[in-house]
Order: sequence, then structure tokens, then C-alpha cells
Amino acid sequence: MKITYLLALGLSLGSPFLSAKAQSQGELMIVGGALASSNKAVYQQFIQSAGGTAKAKVMVIPAASSQPVKYFRQFQQDLAYYGVPEQQVQLVPIAVKDDKSTTEDESLWRHNAADPKLAAQVQQATAVWFLGGDQNYLVDTLRAEGKNSPVLDAIWQLYQSGGIIGGTSAGAAIMSETMIVSGSSWTALAGAIAQPDTQIDEAADEPLQLRRGLGFFPEGIIDQHFDRRARFGRLIVAVAEQKSDSAIGYGVDEDSALFYQAKTRQFQALGSGGVTVIDLRQARKVKNSLGFQMENIRLSYLQGGDKYDIKSQQLLPHPDKLQTTGHEYGDNPHPVVSGVFSANTRLKDFITFELTDNKAASKVMSYLHQGNGLVFSLTFSKDKKTQGYWQYLDGLKDNSSAHQVRLDIVPGQVQIDLKPQS
Repeated sequence: MKITYLLALGLSLGSPFLSAKAQSQGELMIVGGALASSNKAVYQQFIQSAGGTAKAKVMVIPAASSQPVKYFRQFQQDLAYYGVPEQQVQLVPIAVKDDKSTTEDESLWRHNAADPKLAAQVQQATAVWFLGGDQNYLVDTLRAEGKNSPVLDAIWQLYQSGGIIGGTSAGAAIMSETMIVSGSSWTALAGAIAQPDTQIDEAADEPLQLRRGLGFFPEGIIDQHFDRRARFGRLIVAVAEQKSDSAIGYGVDEDSALFYQAKTRQFQALGSGGVTVIDLRQARKVKNSLGFQMENIRLSYLQGGDKYDIKSQQLLPHPDKLQTTGHEYGDNPHPVVSGVFSANTRLKDFITFELTDNKAASKVMSYLHQGNGLVFSLTFSKDKKTQGYWQYLDGLKDNSSAHQVRLDIVPGQVQIDLKPQS
């Protein structure tokens, strides 16, 4: 396949354009990772926002990827499948890792973001896409030593003038001003938090680490791979620990997107999964020597085209969805929630089927522990603020949504002593 690289135009950007606080006119397509080629809703909206198949000019920045050319080709092919000619999708040569599938050493591209000629061509695009991988590489190449590169200024100009910026996985993590670098729900709740400049070894028990992202999304922290990696605990702690004034976090599921319009300050949930909104504005953190404790966290879950108005913090359900509040289908006063033996183990299914669409239960509980010792009880409950919605699709598929579910997290100690009976 022919790969189109950015060619120098000999243009200059003039004075730096960056102004993160300026009112942007553009849009963001924030994908939680593992974007399937068949995800029509995400691809078609991205292409439409980029100007349509005939006018879209997409610049792909692969800096996060360990195989920058390979995954660029894959994204280029996906856009071609939806009608965008390959020559309209170009690779911006900014990378940290060498792609072994090519003869060129792509690691030599690590300083290319400083090239004003590349920045000038990015400025002519209608869309920019960030590949997944390591979000640190994206930040370090586009904002080396804390200073915006010409390419990053050009991306900002595109966004502020009405273009669309998209990204998946690491390309989603960099969208917010505060960026999550590492951590799990367990380590974050247990209090393992590293300073931004600490070197983290990749491991299952890596601590929560935050650093400054690129800040295109001004509404709160973004987290990705949200459902697959059960990250809602780490996002809650990240929101509580950040130094900005925002008290909101947004978790984006795999093969799903948060499609944000800066002018309206609304977003839409697209794709096979959904978006979880974590609201700590009215939450109360309780000092506890065992670990993280917080009361009155509010969760909302959107999927299947639901919209969310960030200014009013209101869920706007898809027009085809029916309200379940007052018309609940379930009637189970004691839902069993014990991991793999439970019917609805994912967060979305748990707070909808077991709570908002269950007339017999006012609360449901789950526990996070690693055997004897520290345990976190998670109490999800509904009150007058809580609303549920449901939509029947084809076959046995459906979409469920929930708004303003309350969550209380309390740490404690557990002793499990199981002895086989002779």
C-alpha cells in the first residue's frame, strides 16, 4: 500500500496560535480503545465532521504507537472502507518507536513536531487523529519540556476554527487537561498514588499517576478502556486528586466514543458501549486510614445515541428510549453480586438491570478485595434524583441508561476462612 507522508509546503504559522481558554468551535471524537472497523456510528460521524468523504483531509499522528506505520495503515484502510480516498488520509511523521514492519527507523521522527513546515500542513487539515499506545509519548513529543510545539499549535488552531480532533485509547487519554497515566481501581482506592515525574514500572499493581494532558476537552478527566478494565474506581480517585476545579470524570468504554461539540458543550455516546459520567460536585470525602472513603458520588451512564448537556449536567436520552423509573421490569429485592457468578457484572448492567430497572431494590452492593485484609464496599442506591431508561433493539439486544445513581465507597477489613468439610 502506498503511504502518504506530509510534504513540506514552505509555509509558516506566524505567531503561536495556542490559547486553551479560547472558545473552540470544533468537535472531539474520544474513543475508549479497541475501535472495531465495523463501528459505523463512530467512523461516519468522524468523517461527516471532517467535511464528508470528498472534502475530509485527515492527518494521523502515530506518536503513541509502538508500530506507527502499521496502525496508520489500518486506520487509513478503515476510512477508505467508509469512502474517504487514501490520499486524503496522511501520516504525520512524529513517533518515538521504530516500526519493525518498515525499512525506515521511525524513532528518528521524535523531534518532528518542532518543524514549522509540518505544522503548516496540519493547519490545512479538516481533522486530526491520534493513534493509541502510550499517552506519555504523545505529550512528550507534542509539548517537549512543557512548551507547545508548532504542530500542537496547529492542531489547536484547527480545533478552535471548527475542525475535529479524534483519538483512541492513549489518543483519548491526552484529551483532558489532567491525564491519567497509570493505575487500577484497586491501587487508586488503596492510596497508591505516584507523583507526576515518578518513573512507573509496568505492572498489575502500578500506582495511580496523573500528569498534564493536552487539554482539548475542558470539561473534566477522560479515562478509557473503561468497561473492559473496570476503571471507575481509579477515575473517581483521579477526579478527587486532581488540582483543577473540575469535579467531573468521563469513562469511555471500548469500541465506543464520547462525541463532544465545543460550541454546545454537549456530547453524544456512540458505538457498541457507552460513556460513564462520574460527578463528585456534591460528594463528601471522609478521612479513613484504611483507604479511600467517599459518600454521595453520582454516576450516570449513556449509550446508543444518548446525549449529555454538560452545562446543566442533564442526561438527554435517545428519543426511542422509554423511562424505566416507575415502570421497572425487575422485581428482585436481593440481587446477587459476587463477581463471575453474578448475572450482571459490568457496571452498566449492574446499575441498570439490578437497580434502576428493579422495583424491589433501592440499593445494590458489591465488594472489591483481594482476599483477607482490605476490602471496599460499594453501595449503589437510587433516590428522587435517579432516573433509568431502556430501549429495545433487534434480537435480544437492548440499550439501557441511568442518571444520578448514588455511590458510597467505604473501606474496611475482611476475614475469609473457608475450610473444606471432611
